[in-house]
Amino acid sequence: MTGILAGLGLAAAAGLNAWLILLLFNGLYLLLPLEFPGGPAAWLSSHGVLTAAVVLFLLEFVADKIPVVDHLWNLLQTLVRPVVGALLVLSCAPEGSGLARIGLALAGAAATLAAHFAKSTTRLTSTAATKGFAQIALSLAEDVVALALGALMFFVPWFTWVFLGSLLLLLILDRRRVFHALSVLFFRLKHPRRLLKELAASRES
Repeated sequence: MTGILAGLGLAAAAGLNAWLILLLFNGLYLLLPLEFPGGPAAWLSSHGVLTAAVVLFLLEFVADKIPVVDHLWNLLQTLVRPVVGALLVLSCAPEGSGLARIGLALAGAAATLAAHFAKSTTRLTSTAATKGFAQIALSLAEDVVALALGALMFFVPWFTWVFLGSLLLLLILDRRRVFHALSVLFFRLKHPRRLLKELAASRES
């Protein structure tokens, strides 16, 4: 159970920055290989995956700090980050039955998507409110939080329950703003300042 919680914690942190968490995973795997009994661990720690993670991290480091470009990047990452999250969970969990591993992979992908949706909502709203001036500071803060959360939930697995529970509660309570932000991100990508006007209009109606 501890390994599964650690994997879910890494998966949730990957929703903020999957490539940074993959680099963290590689460092942890070098130091504590016995903590990763799952089959995908060896592949995730391979030279090819590590090189790709470094390149993609550098791309995200730049793209994530440019208004509009960051939204397009996050849109593309919606398909990739859950895959990374699923592989992280499977790497931390012991080998089991096929159905059990499918369930773990889906749980990891869900944890990643929850954090990814929270990040996308925050980014769209903040860009609209600050006209993009806080983009660099917000992106750097997200990277620091992702790294800190990933390390914390790996070494203190029970904290994963706290984080995921709080994240789920936040998404439910703020679901209206989340749905607005996701509709803009996936279906009506436009300048983020228009999102702020839509939110204000919806509250007045």
